[in-house]
Amino acid sequence: MIGQLPPFALATPAFRFRALASHAGRASLGGDREIALACFAVARLGAGMLPPVMLAPGDATARATATRHWLASLAVPAAGRTAALAAIEAIASGNRRSSADALRVLRATVGSQLDSASALEIAELADEIQSLGTR
Repeated sequence: MIGQLPPFALATPAFRFRALASHAGRASLGGDREIALACFAVARLGAGMLPPVMLAPGDATARATATRHWLASLAVPAAGRTAALAAIEAIASGNRRSSADALRVLRATVGSQLDSASALEIAELADEIQSLGTR
C-alpha cells in the first residue's frame, strides 16, 4: 500500500501555468503584474482548446467575452492589450493555427516583461494548440 493512494483519495490536481501565476504574484504593482495577469487569463482561455477540456464553441465564446471585459479593467500598455485581444479573438474563433500564431505574437509583444519560464509556458501552449491540427 506504500506509494498507492487509497481508493477514496483524490489525485493531486495539476496546476497549469505555474510560472505565469508565480510571476504575477512576484511582479511589482502596475504594468508588469497586469501584463502577467493578462497573459495568465489568455493562456487559461487557450488551454480550453486542449484535451481533456476541449470547450464547446458556445462556452469558449462566453469565456472569451468575459476575458475581454476583464482585460478592459487592467492597465495594460496598448501593444500588449492589442496582442492579448487578438489572442482572445483567435481562441474564440476555434481556429488552432490562428490561436497559436496569436499566442506567439502575444509572447513576442510582452515577452520582455515576463520571466523566461512564463514566456516558455506561452510558447509551449502555442505549440500544443498547433500540434492538434488546423481546426
